[in-house]
Amino acid sequence: MAALYAEAQCTQPYKAFNQFANDTTAFLQYNFSTRADCYKGKTVANVLKDLQLTPKRFITKSSTRVNKYAGIRIYVSNTTALDMLQNPGRKTQYIYIYWPDLMDDTEVIKLRRTYDNGGAWIQQYYDFFKNMVVGEVKY
Repeated sequence: MAALYAEAQCTQPYKAFNQFANDTTAFLQYNFSTRADCYKGKTVANVLKDLQLTPKRFITKSSTRVNKYAGIRIYVSNTTALDMLQNPGRKTQYIYIYWPDLMDDTEVIKLRRTYDNGGAWIQQYYDFFKNMVVGEVKY
């Protein structure tokens, strides 16, 4: 039954950002929640191509296992930690990309230390993640 639901969800066509009258929430909700199963087994590059919005920064999604991480959260708005504290009801725009299995965090930590720029999204981050296989996408 779940497999049928996943297939049915993926029959939903992708819709470009401009089809949502620049409504970021509606765009992300439709493409990365309603159609989330469409990205299972694809690469991060596929997800980012469909994202259309320029990533602003990312954080890793830690796991309960030491030296492992479950995925990344990619922000598409310029919301800072201070903004979130000052405006707790405001929706921060981001998507989660989870891996099929937990990943060792050694390389991603090294990447962040090498390009320590406060987490702002840069080409090196794209190059690092682009070929990683997606287990799940959430909005």
